Order: sequence, then C-alpha cells, then structure tokens
Amino acid sequence: MYVNLDADGAVVQDADDCTRLHLVTALDGDALRRALYDTGAGELAPDGAVWLDLAVLRSRAKLVATAPDWERRWDGMTARAVDEGWVSVDGRSVRVHVEPLTY
Repeated sequence: MYVNLDADGAVVQDADDCTRLHLVTALDGDALRRALYDTGAGELAPDGAVWLDLAVLRSRAKLVATAPDWERRWDGMTARAVDEGWVSVDGRSVRVHVEPLTY
C-alpha cells in the first residue's frame, strides 16, 4: 500500500498490499509539511521521512480495500512495523519513507 499525497489530499492506493508502505509525492520541504498537516495525514520528520497517522491511514485504506482478509493483513503490517521500531512511542504514527513522484 502507498499514500499518494498532494496539496489537495492524501489518497491510499493498493490498500490490499499490506507488505509495504510508503508515501509518494511531488511535494518537498514546506509544501510537504503543509500538506501533511492540512490533510491530517501526519508530519514530516527532521530527516525527511514521514510519520503517518495510523488511524487516518487505516480509515482511508479500509475505504478502498477489497481483500476479504484485509483486517488480518492490516494487523500483520502494523505488528511488523512495531517489531521493526517504525511505530511512534505513543503508537499513533508509523514512520515511512518518501518516494518522489516522477512524471
């Protein structure tokens, strides 16, 4: 699964694939920070990674998921993220890398 983010919003795509998670965007710097804040999707980390809000991510992913076992897949993905240390201390966000959107 990945999140496609632009200034107008965040859209989860390929929600049934819970084996990967990243953010795709053409935005950088202040524009990325502002879009994350404005959409409620998360926040930019100092090193350029992104902390995605897990509740927001889950609700948007669930809207487009089609796999009958999607809940199990989601639980597996988040459990792996916890094991890898990619979930914030408070458990509310998951750290993802940003892939530049190229045209």
